[in-house]
Parts: sequence; structure tokens; C-alpha cells
Amino acid sequence: MSVMIDQAIQHQHRLPTAERGRNQDKSRDDAIIRATLELLAEVGHDALTMTEVAARAGASKATLYRRWTQKSDLVADAVATLDPIEPPKYDGASLRDDLLKLLAIAGNCDDLPEAVTATREMARSNPELYQTLSNRFGMFIRAELAAIAGRYALAPGVDLDLIGDTIAALLSHYAGPSGASVSRERMVKLVDHVLLVLISSPRAA
Repeated sequence: MSVMIDQAIQHQHRLPTAERGRNQDKSRDDAIIRATLELLAEVGHDALTMTEVAARAGASKATLYRRWTQKSDLVADAVATLDPIEPPKYDGASLRDDLLKLLAIAGNCDDLPEAVTATREMARSNPELYQTLSNRFGMFIRAELAAIAGRYALAPGVDLDLIGDTIAALLSHYAGPSGASVSRERMVKLVDHVLLVLISSPRAA
């Protein structure tokens, strides 16, 4: 577990520091992330407290709350270091191909670290954590969809945010409570029968 945490901290994908005023010493952020991951492994999400994280990290509660205002944000940021979603490299061959590349990355749940799987399962019974994780996933999808759309001439009035939310919701639905990877066949159907229709229709506004 220690090696995994070391690797995760080296590849952090947290929200920008400006989001919650975290412009302080990065080494303190690293210590807090490490403490959070260690406690998640030891006691689980429900028993984890901000007070225990601060103590384990050797930081004051004020320092912790200046960086993360609530537990769900802290846990989501910590888990994201174990499960960073790397944007795919789009070849621009076609809109369809680029959408499939995005779905292949976003819908892959294979070989996730145990802490990530456990946290996702816990989110099913914790509305605050579920909403935080869902928001992060939706932000990634919308940003990537906007990047893809910039390559092509879309129908006027297309609401990319709405389509991005649709992608995130359907991928989460297809993954199910067990967090299974979405099949290639289902991804193709989603692109061909839902996304391309919405993107090509001005009524998708």
C-alpha cells in the first residue's frame, strides 16, 4: 500500500488550488493526501474523520479545512490520485472515432485499486460522496467533449453540457453498482444511436 500511495502522490490530479484556496505548501497537500489514503485503507470511508486525517498528516485542522472544506472533496481528491483518468489522444479521423476513444477511457473500470473500488461502492450509500464523485466525472466528460467538438462543425444550438451529462449518466448506469467496464458493443450503440443523433440535431439545445 505504501508504494501505491507514493506513486499516486507523484501523479496527482486534484482540482486546481484556486478552487478552494489551496495555494499553500504542496508538501503539506501531499502529506494530507497520503494520510487520507492510509486511513481509507485502515478504517474505511465512514470511520474516517477530518480530525484523524489532520493528526496523521501532522497538520492542524485549520490547515486541512483551508484546503478541503468537506470530507467528500478530500476523499475524492485522494482517490483521484490512485485512479487518474488520462485524456485519450484523438486522431481526428472522424467525430465518431473520437467519441469512441473518449468512451473507451471513461468507461474502463478494469484493474482499479481496491481503495478506488471500495470508495465507489461506499458512494452508493453516501449521497454527498456520490455527488462529489459524479461531479468530478461529469467535469472530465464535458471538458473532453468540448475538446472533441472544437475539431468539427456541429449543428447550431447543440448543448454540449447536456450531451456531456448524458454520457456521464449513461456510462455510470451501464457500469452498474459493481463498477464493471462498459462493453465495446454498448459504447458503439451509445455513440451511433444517441450521441451522434444529439450532436447533429439543433434540437439538442
